[in-house]
Amino acid sequence: MAQAEQAAAPLANDAIGFARRRTFGSVLRQTGRLAARNKLGAFGVMLVILVLGVAILSPWIKRYDDNRQFQTVNPKFNPTANPLDIAENPELGSPHILDRWESPLGSDHWLGTDAYGRDLYARIVAGARLAVIIGVGASIIAVLSGTLVGLVSGYFAGKFDLIVQRLVDSIQAFPGLVLLMLIVSVMDQPSLFLTVLALGFLGFAVCVRIVRSSVLAVSQAAFVEAARSYGAGDVRIMLRHVLPNVLASVLVVFSISIGAYILAEASLSFLGLGPADKTTWGKMVNSGRNSIDLHPWESVLSGAAITLAVLGFNLAGDAIRDEIDPRLRGR
Repeated sequence: MAQAEQAAAPLANDAIGFARRRTFGSVLRQTGRLAARNKLGAFGVMLVILVLGVAILSPWIKRYDDNRQFQTVNPKFNPTANPLDIAENPELGSPHILDRWESPLGSDHWLGTDAYGRDLYARIVAGARLAVIIGVGASIIAVLSGTLVGLVSGYFAGKFDLIVQRLVDSIQAFPGLVLLMLIVSVMDQPSLFLTVLALGFLGFAVCVRIVRSSVLAVSQAAFVEAARSYGAGDVRIMLRHVLPNVLASVLVVFSISIGAYILAEASLSFLGLGPADKTTWGKMVNSGRNSIDLHPWESVLSGAAITLAVLGFNLAGDAIRDEIDPRLRGR
């Protein structure tokens, strides 16, 4: 018996290995077919992977501290210069000068430096981490709260739904910029947490409407009526039967909202309403616009980072929607 088990063990291991290789191969083939069918979606997923990879690995790949000001020894420094000479030529009174506005593709600074001698590559990488934190964090807040309220409102409908939707209308009508300016006026410096919370609150109403419309359709299905006839409670029906059938819409909203929140945060930072003590792409665009004629690299590179991140999440969200919805799959 023991000899038979020993003889059968290699065959079993070979069968398991073959099954794993076959599963991995089928996954690769399926992924290849999806990429060939939706090339823009595959490109968007690649951009999302790139942005997420840079954000996760930013502490190890940004090379320098994003706020470090690089300096070099000033050969024109003259400690014995009189004040009149220093007034005519300020470089005589400073032992060091900032490495300002260096061009990209340098050996020390791959993407050049800004007006304060800070490395642009390090700042863009640091900005990617903050953009992902804000985009994902605000999307989680908006989608979780919006899904809960939309699920309950659409399922019970009636007067309860009417009251909830009027409250959602009032939230959606509230100007987002006014809310953020109010936060800035109350707090001396807007923090990262407040920025994420405010953006999530502004996206709450949109998510409620989308989830509610899906729940209204699903709650009238035959399988929901069958569950009620068998005596299932409302909570069980919502969690076991309605929610799984609206998760596709929730997933699409979540993926597309990330790009929208990244763009919203960049706009707020450009206006000075973003996190005050963090490096953001919007701040870089605003900082570089003053010297865009002679040294456009800071605004151009940070603007390109915003464009690629938003484009990637939007294309990936569209691809998810196309694959989930059978009516759009072959479009």
